[in-house]
Amino acid sequence: MNCPVCDGVRMREVEKEGVMIDICPQCKGVWLDRGELEKLMSGVREIRDDFGRWHEERFKDYERGAYSGKYADTYYKHKRKKNFLERLEDLFD
Repeated sequence: MNCPVCDGVRMREVEKEGVMIDICPQCKGVWLDRGELEKLMSGVREIRDDFGRWHEERFKDYERGAYSGKYADTYYKHKRKKNFLERLEDLFD
């Protein structure tokens, strides 16, 4: 099959996750036949659903306070660095 953008350039067939896709070596265009996009997206949907369930569980744990403890809020709350004068005050206190 020839690339529809680059007249006369023969496209290569490459297998990605069990789906044969056509790639133009000149313009790097990717061309899919009927149904190939749905096949590729089905794998993405499975991963997205798994991630969604994982994220909901972590959010519920956070709401229940499962992450409360010594290091729970240190990720978001950082101390401001002291300037030179504040360090001098600490030395003379």
